[in-house]
Amino acid sequence: MRDDLIKKEIQNLNKHLPKARATLDKLLEQDKPHVESRSGDAHRFKKKELEYLAELLSKEKHSKLRLPIIIRISPELGRGASKISGNIEREVIEKIIEKEETEDKKELIIYRPETRAVRKKLPTTTQYAFMISSTKGKPYERTR
Repeated sequence: MRDDLIKKEIQNLNKHLPKARATLDKLLEQDKPHVESRSGDAHRFKKKELEYLAELLSKEKHSKLRLPIIIRISPELGRGASKISGNIEREVIEKIIEKEETEDKKELIIYRPETRAVRKKLPTTTQYAFMISSTKGKPYERTR
């Protein structure tokens, strides 16, 4: 019963997450770039941020970067740590925080000062996802 309550609270905390993420190239084509959140609201992106991301990546990677970039926060990572998943997403974050490329191309662990730097540069193109161990790192998984 208690686990179900915790799962429900985490779901409520994550209602701001998108139903589906959109690629950078598709968002750049939109007049008012946005995605729909799980709560049904529109999450809007600042064009300036999208253009900044486009400058960071080669043109062929624009169709591979999915936005918003999800910053996963989980007790399993330890205090002040968060995780970024995805090859292109990791590449973007490494460029922003000026971190050397990691060997693990799929995930990047960043810490509070780095997270602040990322959120300062990308307030609309990044979002936090709150995780618990039972969802195994999947903020979109629905529990019933």
